[in-house]
Amino acid sequence: MSRASEFPVSRYSTKPVRPVSNQNAMYITTAVLDLREFWIEQLPCCKLYALYLAVVAIYTIVSLSRTLFRLGFLGKQTATEDQANRSHSLALLQSKSDNLRQLTLFSTLLFGLVFFLQIRANFVSPSDSSLTGWAFIDHSLASYFDFAACVFLVLIILHVSEWIVSAHLRRLTLPH
Repeated sequence: MSRASEFPVSRYSTKPVRPVSNQNAMYITTAVLDLREFWIEQLPCCKLYALYLAVVAIYTIVSLSRTLFRLGFLGKQTATEDQANRSHSLALLQSKSDNLRQLTLFSTLLFGLVFFLQIRANFVSPSDSSLTGWAFIDHSLASYFDFAACVFLVLIILHVSEWIVSAHLRRLTLPH
């Protein structure tokens, strides 16, 4: 008897349908994420970092919006209007943009530290002893990887918005 004949063949494809030995594993990715339960599962350092990141994100977005508004105003000025004041304003905006970039870099590095500390704390904490190997790792780290994905999304959005503002700044500071 061939190996392919051990499993039923689907009528929609030519590949045999293999049964899943662990039915619970099929529904892990289809479960709806409950934010209250997700927040409770996080360690205190993760909660503190999430609050820190929220403050940094709001500050960065507001600062970048103000910078874009000022760049729009400076872009409308003609070359004959107070060139010294315009170059001073552009230098201040460039300095502000550099500081925001450093804040985002620091936030990224701080996230790495928090993430690695929470992995270490998870393996030290008492857990369900019936799980072994990959099942233990998947069970204990799943919420932390979800947290990491959300944090990286916010950090990527901040980085891209800083990149856009920086491109506008370079366009105004470079000679045409």
